[in-house]
Amino acid sequence: MELKKDPRCYTDVCVNGKWFHHDHLTKSAYMLNGSQSIAIELVKTPETEDELINLLQGYC
Repeated sequence: MELKKDPRCYTDVCVNGKWFHHDHLTKSAYMLNGSQSIAIELVKTPETEDELINLLQGYC
C-alpha cells in the first residue's frame, strides 16, 4: 500500500512482534517500547508500507 504524501499522516506497523511508528514523508521512525521510545533514522524515505517494513526489519 502506498503511503500518503501528507506530513500529517503516520503509519504504525508491527515487525517481528515489535511496534514501530513512522511519520510520512520523513526518514525517521521510532520503536514503541513502553514509556521509552527508541528513535530510528531510516536510510531513505519509504513510499510504501512494504518498503517501510523492509527498512525496519534491520532494527528487530
